[in-house]
Order: sequence, then structure tokens, then C-alpha cells
Amino acid sequence: MMRERITSTSNVTKERRKKTFVKTLWILLAFVVFLIGLAFLSHLDDLLIKDVSVKGNEILEQEDIKKETFKILSKKRLLVFAGENKLIYSKKNLEESLKKAFPRILSIETSLEGKTIFFTVVERERAHLWCGEEPPTYDDRSLERECYFLDNSGFIFDKSPQFSSGVYFTFYSNIGSENPIGQYILNFDFLKDVESLITGVNDQGFPVHSLVAKADGQYELLFNMATVSRDYPKLLFTSDQTIGEVYNKFMSIVEEDPFRTDFIEKPNRLEYIDARFKNRIFYRFTE
Repeated sequence: MMRERITSTSNVTKERRKKTFVKTLWILLAFVVFLIGLAFLSHLDDLLIKDVSVKGNEILEQEDIKKETFKILSKKRLLVFAGENKLIYSKKNLEESLKKAFPRILSIETSLEGKTIFFTVVERERAHLWCGEEPPTYDDRSLERECYFLDNSGFIFDKSPQFSSGVYFTFYSNIGSENPIGQYILNFDFLKDVESLITGVNDQGFPVHSLVAKADGQYELLFNMATVSRDYPKLLFTSDQTIGEVYNKFMSIVEEDPFRTDFIEKPNRLEYIDARFKNRIFYRFTE
């Protein structure tokens, strides 16, 4: 009797497991069929984005943005759903992908009407140039070099054509990347301070054309002045100093003799003004 009860209980358990297994299979099958149905519906023509309209672009071509948009949207969502479906497309991913593909885009707003997606873009404005790590010598100033545009935040966004020296203020630094596009050259606040220094120095009759940022925190502000030396005359300072401190030191020497008289008599022989040392400033004219 005991064996018969054990056998009977075992059979009931197996039957229940079988039913549970079959039920689970039906649920999975129904879920798969449901997903297939949704995937099919996601590809219906009436639900797909068919066109792109762009406004606010000045340099970027609408056709290029359109092609990149459909390239991004062509990627399936969850492997089976149409990425260009207007109900499920990822607005955030699309905007971020377009900004990555076109670094010139500063901001982008997206809206959808019918089957058309509308972009309102704001392009970065050219503020300065970045031309590599080392500046040319005064003798080599007319040689062509590869340069890139950066905006007023210090963000490098596009390769530039060749310009005559002095058209744009130029930065030189090591940014640690083979592709400079998409990189920042300086901290934003420091960049704003440097721009203030440039304005102040220019106003004192010392036109400047570039800033060299050295790896050890040393900076060289190069004057756009004729010189008998091989290198441009420069103002030297460090990252440990405030820009206000550097400017005050600069002003303390350029308005006083003997520097003032020397500069009037031999402006093309100035080699450097060195503001790197605490409570002291040095300068040198070539003999």
C-alpha cells in the first residue's frame, strides 16, 4: 500500500510539472508572437519618419544632416523594431548622435510633425584657431600649417582653411589626441581670463597673435611684432598665477622707464617680458 501511494504521488507531481512546462511554453510562444506582431506593426509605412527638415544651419548642409539622421534611425531598436518609427524613436539618442557626427552643432532641438522630423540647430561660431603644439618661428610665419577652428568655450569643432597670420588669435598646446576635433584646449574660465589679458595687452600697444600652453604649466603670449630675433617676442607666465597678477606686472613695467624708452628706441629687439617670478619681473632686448 505504501509503495502504491508513493508511486501515485510521484505520478501526480510529474503530471503537474508537465502541465507547468507546457503552460510556460505557450506563454513564451504567445510572447514571441506578440513581439513579432509589434515588430511588424513598427514597420508600417504610416508610422515611419520619411523626411527631415533643418533650419538654423549656415555652414552645415541639410542633405548631410538628413543622410546622417536616417543612418542613425536605420539601426533597429531591441534588434527587431524599426528605429525610424515615430512612436518609439529615441529623440535623445538622435540628438546626441548628430552632435557627435557634426561637432559644429552647439545645440539642437527636435520636433515631429506627421512623417517629418524637424531640427533647429545652432552652430558653433569661429572664435580662435588651434594649430598644433609648437608655434612657427618668426622666420617661418608664412609657412602653411594645419589648423582647426574652436569656439569661445575652447572646443575644437572643424578644420580651418589657410589664413594669413593674425586673422584669428591662435592657440598652441598638446591636447593628447591624434584627432583634435571634439577636444577642449583650455578650461573655460581660464580661457575667458586669457581673452581679457589679450585685450589689455593689445590696448597697451602690444598686439598679440597666439598663446602657447606648455605641458609644465608654462605659458607664452606671443606678440605680433617684427623682430630681429628668430622667435616672436613674448610675455611669460605660469598656471600658478592669476591673470590679474600677470597683467598688473605687465603694466608695472611697460609704463615705466627704462623699459618704455628702450621699447620706443628699439621695438624690434624685444625678446621677452618674464612675469613668472614672485614680486619681480624681467625683460630683455637683443643687443
